[in-house]
Amino acid sequence: MIKEKIDLRSDTVTHPTEEMMEAIKNAKLGDDVFGDDPTVIELQEKAAKLLGKEASLFVSSGTMGNICGLVSQTNKGDEVILEKNSHIFLHEVASSAVIGGLQLRTFSGKNDYLLTPEMLDDLVRSPDVHYPISSLVTIENTHNMAGGKPWKITELNDIFSAAKKKNLKIHVDGARIFNAAIALGVPVSELVKGADSVMFCLSKGLACPIGSMIVGSQEFIDKALRTRKMLGGGMRQVGIIAAPGIVALDSMINRLADDHKNAQLLKKGLEEINGITTRDCETNILFTDISGLKITGKQFKADLAKHNIITSSRWDTIFRFVTHYGIEKEHIEYILETLHKLYG
Repeated sequence: MIKEKIDLRSDTVTHPTEEMMEAIKNAKLGDDVFGDDPTVIELQEKAAKLLGKEASLFVSSGTMGNICGLVSQTNKGDEVILEKNSHIFLHEVASSAVIGGLQLRTFSGKNDYLLTPEMLDDLVRSPDVHYPISSLVTIENTHNMAGGKPWKITELNDIFSAAKKKNLKIHVDGARIFNAAIALGVPVSELVKGADSVMFCLSKGLACPIGSMIVGSQEFIDKALRTRKMLGGGMRQVGIIAAPGIVALDSMINRLADDHKNAQLLKKGLEEINGITTRDCETNILFTDISGLKITGKQFKADLAKHNIITSSRWDTIFRFVTHYGIEKEHIEYILETLHKLYG
């Protein structure tokens, strides 16, 4: 038995690398509220350049980044269009309504994630005093609840173009945008070229202990800075947590391909077990249905825990396995060996 815990609940459980810890120790610091923390400045400039945008802002979390993105591009009472299983709608505590005064209009994504121009035609409100104003579209890339599904370049360009024609802003919840870029083999800037704002997480596959980035025009970032301040996000010597982000952007992006390979290895092995089925998997998120084993999800989770394997269920018999930094090929092989012994 492997003694250390193999935690597949999320890529948020990653621990920082030794290089990141050294960067924290040696970070040059200033007061970021005054705009003079050199480490934060370096990170923000690097993030903006990498995504091909004018400016960037460091925030404490993806949820903070998303609410900054939405509030800074809308007015109270506006309507935001987004997929019904998106993170912003399901898992961000109604912050869009509570903080932004926004109404959310959801749709059922094609293939569980996709918004097409034809769908957008039906979703945008017509000018009528009875209706809220449709002002913003958000897309999630990769889409978590669709199994880490990446948007293809053609799909993105189609919806960016359609939104612009309707004078709609576009916000990308790109918590795992680098997974999408690696899976598609394209520069990340190509995936956000038509977006007005983008949020991406440092604390998921990139393995930082905390933090996310929002990028966009300088005008947008100036507004987002005020929103961040209102949310209590004005941090002082924040370079100690920004420093790992610089390391991540320099050295942790390409290794995401290893996570994708491990997810595929896990998928292939699970499909060999009678009673377990898997969904499509293109990145590092694998949804698995264990209903054919004729046991409860609680029992399945307990069985794995006895062998130091930790996972999470979305529904009773639907489990999400997320590969990430710290999960190696030998861990996947051990998981499959254990499952075959238990249920094969």
